[in-house]
Amino acid sequence: MSEGDHSPWRSTLTATDAELLEQAYAEAIQLGFLGPREQERLWERHLDDALGLAAIRRPKAGERWADLGSGAGLPGLPLAVAHRSTSFTLIDAQRRRLDWIEATATRLHLTNVTVVHARLEDYGRSGDRESFDVATARALGPLPVVAELGLPLVAVGGQLLVPRGQPSADELEQAERASEQLGGRIDDVIPNPNSPIDRVGFVVIMAKIAATSPRFPRRSGMPARTPLGQRDRRR
Repeated sequence: MSEGDHSPWRSTLTATDAELLEQAYAEAIQLGFLGPREQERLWERHLDDALGLAAIRRPKAGERWADLGSGAGLPGLPLAVAHRSTSFTLIDAQRRRLDWIEATATRLHLTNVTVVHARLEDYGRSGDRESFDVATARALGPLPVVAELGLPLVAVGGQLLVPRGQPSADELEQAERASEQLGGRIDDVIPNPNSPIDRVGFVVIMAKIAATSPRFPRRSGMPARTPLGQRDRRR
């Protein structure tokens, strides 16, 4: 019995799609996009983690989703396979990974995937600003950084979903202050439903409640160097 047979989300895919995804990510491991030990926990750590987001916010027909700093296409690529009537835009600064995502999307007969080669600081000021219903960011950095890079792309009324380990109270407090500057708020922090047994991951849910100031995102590198929401420690 393979590791995928224990997956709580594999049944959301056809048998062919599940097999093709496994083959694609075996290739991603060989290319170095995922670590060499990830093959044995591919479903538990990566594919279930991606597909489980649909239990929090199900992709709807005609919606636009963005996967920020997509890397090896996670979570955007598995979600696009399971929800083909939703459009997914996968953004990354590394062309080699995007080439692999494009080739994999073709192999999976996906017509709902677009890749964008750009830094998020630049893309957040493009014509796609405030046009996405939902954005996700799996491994983009601390929450205040994710908020600054993600919320400018989300339309008012949309959401930013951030899968991660359990955030500290200090990080959440800083992220709340940052999101307020960006037209957002933190609505919830809930267990990631990727596993019914061992819920060690969480998803931070940010809501976009007002337009983001044109000041954000700041220029390349600034969000990470000086994250928003820090308290002024001067006396």
